[in-house]
Amino acid sequence: MKILFLIFITAVLLGAIVASYLIKKEQENNIGNKFLRLIRKFDSWQMLR
Repeated sequence: MKILFLIFITAVLLGAIVASYLIKKEQENNIGNKFLRLIRKFDSWQMLR
């Protein structure tokens, strides 16, 4: 019974670690995309001048 409980706790922790890693990776990607869009807007504004 104790072994089953420990396996369950370990599985939950691993799931939480994987989920937080994927969320963090997605947020970093999103920030990078926003930065690239900002640079593109600035470049197009420079072209108009």
